Amino acid sequence: MPWRKYTPKEGKYGSIYHISQGVQVRSDARGKWTIFIERGGERRNKTIGAGREGLVKAIKAAEVMSKQLASSDRSTKAISTETAPITPVFKAYSEAWLEDNMGRWDSFTYQRYEGILRLHIWPYDEFKGRIDEVTRKVVKKRLQALTKTHSPATVELAHCVLHGIFEEAVDDEDMGTEANPATRLLKKILPPKNKRNVNEAAPFDLEERDRFLEYADKTLTWAERLILKVMVYGGLRLGEALAMRLRHFDPVKMMYHVSESFKQHRFGLPKKGKKRLVDLPEFLVEELNKYIVHLKKMGLKAGNGGGVDLLFLDPMENGYWPYSQRKVQGLMKRVCKGAKLSIRNPHDLRHTYASILLMSHQSPAYVQNQLGHSSITITVDIYGHWMPGQGRQGLEEALTGGKPHISAYKQERPQ
Repeated sequence: MPWRKYTPKEGKYGSIYHISQGVQVRSDARGKWTIFIERGGERRNKTIGAGREGLVKAIKAAEVMSKQLASSDRSTKAISTETAPITPVFKAYSEAWLEDNMGRWDSFTYQRYEGILRLHIWPYDEFKGRIDEVTRKVVKKRLQALTKTHSPATVELAHCVLHGIFEEAVDDEDMGTEANPATRLLKKILPPKNKRNVNEAAPFDLEERDRFLEYADKTLTWAERLILKVMVYGGLRLGEALAMRLRHFDPVKMMYHVSESFKQHRFGLPKKGKKRLVDLPEFLVEELNKYIVHLKKMGLKAGNGGGVDLLFLDPMENGYWPYSQRKVQGLMKRVCKGAKLSIRNPHDLRHTYASILLMSHQSPAYVQNQLGHSSITITVDIYGHWMPGQGRQGLEEALTGGKPHISAYKQERPQ
C-alpha cells in the first residue's frame, strides 16, 4: 500500500506522512486525512477522507502534486495565488498511475502502457493541462487520430490506458465529474469487435516466393535465411520461429514441437497457449541439421563445449537473445525491395505457406493442424478463396446421378 513507503511521525491529531519537501499528509482534528502544501510562505490544504481508504487516496494525490511541483522547477508558481488549482496535471497523474499499478502488471504490460502514454498521449497539447480539463471530446479526437495511423489493437490499448487513468481520477474525485470520459468510446470509433483486427492476407505466389528466397540467400546470414524459411515452409508465426530450440526439433520424424514464442525480449506460450506438432519438409530438415552442426562447431571454437539450445541468436545481442521481431520485419522489407516485390510483413510468409498447401488440394483440416488454428472455420474464413476447384472433381456426376445429361439448350428450337 502507498503509505508503507513513508515512515510516519506523530502529530497533534495523529500520524504525519512526509511526501516531499513542503508536501505532507496529516490527520486533522476530525480524524480526516488532509494534504498540506507549503511553498513560498503560502499554505494550501485539501481534505480527502477518513480511514485507510482516505489515507490511500490522500497519499496518492499528494505524490501526484509533488511531481507537478517538481516539474515546475520547484518554483511556487503552482501555489502562488489562492485561485491556483490543486487538481493534478494529467501527465503527473498518469505517471503516478503507472507506478501505483506496476506491482500487479508484468514488465511487458508496464512497457506497453508506458509506451502508449509516451508516444501517443503525453506529447499532445490537450493532455498537458490538468486532468479535469481532459474532456470526452478530447479523448475521442485523440483516439480517432490514432485510427488513421495505427492498428485497431493500438487504439484499443490506448483506450484501455486512458480509461484506467480516468477511472482512478473519478474515484479520487479529481475529475470534477462522476463520469469517465473514455467510457464506451470504442464503439463510436472502431468497427465491431469481430472486424477490428482482420488484416487482408497478402501471400506470395510460387514464383514470388522463390524469387524472395533466392534474394534472401544472396544477402542474409544463414540464421536470418532460416528464420524466413521456417515460416514459409513450416507455417510458423514469427515469434514461434524466433523461439525455436534444438530440444523441440525431431529430425527423425521430421517434426517440430511448437511450444514457445518470443516477443519484446520475453518468452511465452504460442498464441492462445496452444502447443502443436508441425510436419517439416525433408529439404528443410536437412538444412536445419546442417545448420545445427555448424552451430556446434562454432560453439566448440568459442570454448563453450558446442552446446546448442536456441537456434537463432542475434550476434548483436552478444549471443544471449534471439532476433527481435522488429529486426526481422526490417529484413523482410529489405529483401522484398531487393527482389522487386511489393512489401510484405513476416506473417505473410505464414499466409504463403497456407495458401500454397490449399491450392495444391491439401486437406483444410491438415492445414488447420499445421497452423494451430483453434477451429477449421478460422482456416476456411482466412484462406477459403485460395482453394480453387475444391469439390470440382466429380461435380457433374454428383448433380446428374451418374447419368448422361442433355442440355435443353442443345435442342433445336421450333421454327
